[in-house]
Amino acid sequence: MAGDASEPAPSGGGYQLGFQMHPLTSTGGLDTSGDVKPGPHPVADDILYKLAMENRESGNKFVKEGDYGAAIGKYSELIMQTRSLDNETDVLWNDAGRDNVRQLRAAAYLNLSLCFLKTAQWTHAINTATRAMQGDKDPPDPKEDVLSPDKKAKALFRRAQAQRDGHSNSEEALKDLRKALKLVPDDKAIQQAVKILELELTAECRDADKKMKGFLSGSKKVQSGEGIFKEQERPTEKDRAGIPKPKEPMKLSEGLWLAPSADEALEPKAQAADGSDIDFAELGRELNEMKEERPEVFAEIRAKMQGMLEGEAQAAEGALEAAEGAPEAAEGAAAAA
Repeated sequence: MAGDASEPAPSGGGYQLGFQMHPLTSTGGLDTSGDVKPGPHPVADDILYKLAMENRESGNKFVKEGDYGAAIGKYSELIMQTRSLDNETDVLWNDAGRDNVRQLRAAAYLNLSLCFLKTAQWTHAINTATRAMQGDKDPPDPKEDVLSPDKKAKALFRRAQAQRDGHSNSEEALKDLRKALKLVPDDKAIQQAVKILELELTAECRDADKKMKGFLSGSKKVQSGEGIFKEQERPTEKDRAGIPKPKEPMKLSEGLWLAPSADEALEPKAQAADGSDIDFAELGRELNEMKEERPEVFAEIRAKMQGMLEGEAQAAEGALEAAEGAPEAAEGAAAAA
């Protein structure tokens, strides 16, 4: 018997029995009132628009159920349908109809960014959050910027999550969070996220300084004077042109100092009370460290040095005046003679 489920399918092919339901009128005829009539029609009556709306509802249902893979499929179909709908020539387009389709597509991209975050697809999450805000045209069409401020803040928040959690790009994430906070200043979750990232970045800077300090102090090349850069990486005289050169050691960060070149750092030799040579470069570094770490001691030493210098200057001026007065006294004595 044809169609008997117990019979094996013919070799090389198969068949399937089924049925399709069609609405009927009260008189038993086929009801075609829901079909799109040929010719111009509103966008809400277009079959592509109706299919897109069905995919939106299905996608939202799958998200609530936690089936993000199925939701991604539905939202992606929706986006393709709205793209095709944009090119329909038998739709009676107006500004409200165009805006309605753009809103539908932007919401789908926003929901896709959530699905991609949930499935750890970081790059897709970033791209769909971006497209939710500016559309998918290149260059972006300002007319595609249709999200309300709170939804745009949501897109920025999700993009920041993907940047931080997926790509460890805390700086870009913080930029997005600050933009989002400007759109919704009272959002507690965004406020908290901004504070956390600011603290993380501050800690990262401190760690980087410590690592650099340890690297420089532990590098054999640095200790031997060879340096850590290849010759082709060093700046040329042309690169240095116009850049003022330091005349004394400058602190760039914790453990990292910029010192003048050997020729510029040459100072007259001087000896300490015990007869040893004074290393002015080392002395300068120690004074700079003291200024940073023990400012009160540095101020006291500076005041004493200033007093000593002023005393020496006064003594020198007195000696100069005495020397200048000696010839005048000699001339006066000669005239008297």
